[in-house]
Amino acid sequence: MKNTFTTFEAAAYCNTTMTSIARWIKAGKLKSYKTPGGHHRIIRENLFDFMERHNIPIPERLGPIRKKILIVDDDTEVREHLISFLSDDRYNFDVTIAKNGYEAGIKVMQIKPDVLILDLMMPNVNGFEVCERIKNDPLTQNIKIIVLTAYDDPATVNKAYSKGADKMLFKPVAMEEILKEINLLLHKSY
Repeated sequence: MKNTFTTFEAAAYCNTTMTSIARWIKAGKLKSYKTPGGHHRIIRENLFDFMERHNIPIPERLGPIRKKILIVDDDTEVREHLISFLSDDRYNFDVTIAKNGYEAGIKVMQIKPDVLILDLMMPNVNGFEVCERIKNDPLTQNIKIIVLTAYDDPATVNKAYSKGADKMLFKPVAMEEILKEINLLLHKSY
């Protein structure tokens, strides 16, 4: 599967001209990088994101877009259950795990997930702090956050939403419910 495209290829996939691609790159609408020879190259993920934002159909021959999910929970059993379910090829997700809030911060910057499934009660950096940091950073503020917690009291719910949570789910929760909420949040983001 091809991971980088020339401006000519991007123009063909977007059904437009190379001039339009160059204009979008110059305006900062389409992310690219330059080769040592000065030619623009567009990473697959950036081209797909651009095409989705502008309702440009993505040709089937380019393959499906895989959304990135980051699961952050200090409970091994919860992490394994979630990754086992969400990694199923039918859902088309790239799933990564973090065992605590500190590791979550590193992985958020590395992989730029589309959705974060976040436990609140973790040692050191808790879920509230992770949520707040992500939503206050312009580079990560658009990441959708599903808080998955056993604490369903009003104070916890209010605090999580005030820190930027997009959705609250309470343990134990059916995997199908998590999947439904992920899809709803992903659909709203474009």
